[in-house]
Amino acid sequence: MKRNWSIAASAVALVVLAACSEDRTTGPAGQDAFARYVSIGTSVTMGVQSDGVYYASQQHAWPALLAHQAFATKFTEPLLQGPGCYSPLIAPLQFQRRLSGAQYPAVNANDQICALLGSTTLPTNNVAIDGATTYAALRVTPETTAVAPITVESDQRKRLYKAVLLPKNSQVTEMMSQNPTLVSVELGANEVLRTVTGGIVVPAAAYRQADNTFTFYPITLWQPQYDAIVDSVAKTGAKAMLVSVPLIPSLVGVYPGDDFYLQAAAFQSFGIVVNADCQGNTNLIYAFGKVLTALGSPTKPYNFSCTNNPSAADFILTPADTAFVDDLIRQMNA
Repeated sequence: MKRNWSIAASAVALVVLAACSEDRTTGPAGQDAFARYVSIGTSVTMGVQSDGVYYASQQHAWPALLAHQAFATKFTEPLLQGPGCYSPLIAPLQFQRRLSGAQYPAVNANDQICALLGSTTLPTNNVAIDGATTYAALRVTPETTAVAPITVESDQRKRLYKAVLLPKNSQVTEMMSQNPTLVSVELGANEVLRTVTGGIVVPAAAYRQADNTFTFYPITLWQPQYDAIVDSVAKTGAKAMLVSVPLIPSLVGVYPGDDFYLQAAAFQSFGIVVNADCQGNTNLIYAFGKVLTALGSPTKPYNFSCTNNPSAADFILTPADTAFVDDLIRQMNA
């Protein structure tokens, strides 16, 4: 399907240019498009930071900042009370503590409250949900997640759907019910993210498959879902802003093995020995997963290897793996 429909690039460009003037007291040109702005998406649009989300991180999500620059004072978000749903990691990261006090990756009862802050009520304009796939944005409701196996919908996602969306609504149906004037669609990253963060390439056969049985969705599964969302936005008559999926390593924090070797002395102070196989190594390593695994290991010193194991989820992508995922992302962005 060729997407020959209205993209609100001009309105957004005018808003960004207007933001350069700090003392501006009137709305920028193109502001009318933001009268009823609705954002659909994933963790990036929701405002997830450091593996958690709550009102402070949500208020710094890019749709909220964009709406602020457009003087769109009516833009609302499903602000979650602290410590979050789940709460984020706090510095220093080597202690692996969440804001709730829980030891990562565990959570405690405060992480699972997932209540809205103060007088916040649904629906809100930001309907994005952490971990959402394109299929989920189109079809999954709080009721869907409630009955789904934990291998398909995590405890966190079940709680987030209930907090963010009205009963029987998906992201798309909630967007359509608001009669939007502008819709941003930031989807597709979760279709490939498991490959990047896990370091193993395993295709899914269908959506709603158990999380531990695949790492990416082929383009043939993804494209019809995305096209259906595009059509749904078009039916509202709203302008649209389609956000592309970034290529590796811009998608998430991955770094060449050699970068870890250059920091070997610093890692050693935490009981992590960076192996010699990391020197000059061009494999990309998912830092968050690999380093936190090393820090959390009860066995010290921990041997940190940069050699890929093609049959295991080891947080390592070879150049061939990276090229494969980047090609898939380019197809999605075409």
